[in-house]
Amino acid sequence: MGLAASGTVLASNKLLATPAAVKRPPAQLPALVPDDVLLDYQRFLGGRPPAEVTDFGGAHARRDVAEVVLIHQALAQATIASALDMLARPTDARLKLDLRAGLAACTATTYWRGDFAEREPGLLFSLPLVEDGEFEAGLYTVPSNRLALAARSLEDLRRLRLLSNRDWPVDWQTLIQLGLQDRLQHVGNWSLMPRMLQSGRADVLLAPFQPGEGMLLKVDGITLVPVPGLKISMHGTRHYVLSAKHPASAQLAPALDAGLQALRRSGQLKRAYTQSGFFHPAVKDWTRL
Repeated sequence: MGLAASGTVLASNKLLATPAAVKRPPAQLPALVPDDVLLDYQRFLGGRPPAEVTDFGGAHARRDVAEVVLIHQALAQATIASALDMLARPTDARLKLDLRAGLAACTATTYWRGDFAEREPGLLFSLPLVEDGEFEAGLYTVPSNRLALAARSLEDLRRLRLLSNRDWPVDWQTLIQLGLQDRLQHVGNWSLMPRMLQSGRADVLLAPFQPGEGMLLKVDGITLVPVPGLKISMHGTRHYVLSAKHPASAQLAPALDAGLQALRRSGQLKRAYTQSGFFHPAVKDWTRL
């Protein structure tokens, strides 16, 4: 579940050409998504068409899930009739490898621009969904971890054992810049992290704030709670990533940007992130590390 704005993004003002001038994309567009996100997305929809979602809160809602809904809605705004064929991947490393190889047209969730090299000839980046400075993450732990829940400062945090993933460079470097490298452990699979907290092998992990009372995060039957009063500021922009090697990218790229512009103008982007708990008013006055 991963968490520097540089390089070139897609042109923000290029709309689709007339239908007669553009070869239409195929009926199915393969889109890569982490396997845990796909599972929660399917549970969140409960059989509803994603284009009809107006409330992004409730059971199984979170930032990643909201973004899968939003890419469907952006393409619908741009009148792209192609259905997304959601392809699950177990790790971000595998997902990025397959995207670079052109095995899919795009990702269905966003990634930090800083997770990729400044120049990536085989990749394209949508307009940002999350602007620089907007991303705030919580420090999540199990309810029984009294040491973690008592943390109120960076010095307290330096006494805890933290989990992250080297394949999430922005998350990893943020924690190192806070002086936490000696307490930081790499875990390659997101779903393993809550289990490690539950077993007492670590204390906290970074995750976006969740909707609902208590901002509880539930993963595979494990409930995590945020350390009260602390939040981590993450710098950079987040984008959908497209494979320039996929034959549909030439049509998909401008359509996606046009759809995202429409969603931002209508307030749907902000609404989705707020209702999913990502932009959370309850943490407004928490200490920002």
